[in-house]
Amino acid sequence: MNPAVISALARSLLAGELRLDDAYARAARTLGRKWRWLKPLVRRYLHWFAGCTRPRHRDVVQFLRGDPDFQQAIAKYRAEISIAEWIAEPQRMQPAAAARDWQLPAIESVSALADWLCLSIGELEWYADLKGLSSKTSNPKLQHYHYRILEKRSGGIRLLESPKSNLKALQRRILSGILNLIPAHHAVHGFVQGRSIATFAAPHVAKHILLRLDLQDFFRRSPPRASQRFFERWDIRKVSPRC
Repeated sequence: MNPAVISALARSLLAGELRLDDAYARAARTLGRKWRWLKPLVRRYLHWFAGCTRPRHRDVVQFLRGDPDFQQAIAKYRAEISIAEWIAEPQRMQPAAAARDWQLPAIESVSALADWLCLSIGELEWYADLKGLSSKTSNPKLQHYHYRILEKRSGGIRLLESPKSNLKALQRRILSGILNLIPAHHAVHGFVQGRSIATFAAPHVAKHILLRLDLQDFFRRSPPRASQRFFERWDIRKVSPRC
């Protein structure tokens, strides 16, 4: 199994719309030949990710590694399969069906996101803190947050993290330019204009049974991946487990 071939094929499948003829043409260009098994592979790829937002590169690589017919073809034609062309088309947004009418900015690459935030790519990477360096340093100048510890009335402590002014401005830009444009679910009442504790309680008035739940320390325990999933999957109710 040649990892470079699988990676290149995955990139070609991701380089455009999820349509059979287009994806098949890109895959054939990548391998330099219209293999007999290639179109069925593309058809299975489209079926596997149907109804999902645009998959990540590693998701497609995992699909290719787990497809038995493709692995059989790789094993049979190992000496003949090679990369004829690297397709480097830009990534394209493929929103979920529920999001097609939302007036969201078309941010299709890291550079496009940096431009939208009026940052250089280096500045964007600094604020993204991809290596988690901010949490590993004790120098306040290298941290993006102010930290304060409060005692809970019930015992224990609570850590408050307040973003510094520059990061706060970026967060507000994302809030006003993206998040506020996404319709809130009907069950959400907190921090939504026109909704309140009264609108939250109204559907439960005069009910025979009322179940109250609280997720202890929810925000502290939520991993960063949970936030990433939110941006990748605009309509979580319609996403299949493999998306």
